[in-house]
Amino acid sequence: MEDPSKAVAKPTLSPDRETSTPGSVAKNSDGSFIAYMDDSARAHEALPGEDLTTSAKALDRWFRKRQKTKSQPRLLEIPNEALVSSAGPLHLTGNITLVDENGNVSYANHLNLCRCGASRGKPVCDGQHLEREFLHSGRIQEASDAVHSERPCKITLSAIKDGPLTFRGRLRLHNNLGQECVKQRGALCRCGQSTNKPFCDGSHEKVGFRSGR
Repeated sequence: MEDPSKAVAKPTLSPDRETSTPGSVAKNSDGSFIAYMDDSARAHEALPGEDLTTSAKALDRWFRKRQKTKSQPRLLEIPNEALVSSAGPLHLTGNITLVDENGNVSYANHLNLCRCGASRGKPVCDGQHLEREFLHSGRIQEASDAVHSERPCKITLSAIKDGPLTFRGRLRLHNNLGQECVKQRGALCRCGQSTNKPFCDGSHEKVGFRSGR
């Protein structure tokens, strides 16, 4: 019998172009999302003990080049995906809109999100999982509740004060165990205590998680 936690989806994005200024966001007439470089955004840098994949390195080089030359931005031809690493952060790639606890909006194509609850730069990982010896295999215990789509889409993540990181938009989560799960929306654990990692189960309330420290 097929393991429902290994449901597979292969969303595909197609390019759309529209003239605008870097550091902005726009929608085409068909409603598709276009992510633009934010000059204030820093390209992802590898953390101690972290090895970026070849595709992630190529994406970051492309991202920095687009920022430097201020060439016309476009929707990335990649799906929204999150690698649930073993004993480490959530490696998220895609067309990302991040809303912090103060309502500030930023845009990125690659983020490493803290899962251990100890990062001093929440919701972004700063390597504290190594100091805290965060242990989790990366196993995904939920089945998919969405199917893949050919339409380009964005994913919006919202940091809830003293709570999880909610997301809205199609996201494929996968791990090194071969498990995959596609969700349209959900809440990701960032206190490190959920029994349903990488998803939130409300444990942040029991352990008194504080996202400000």
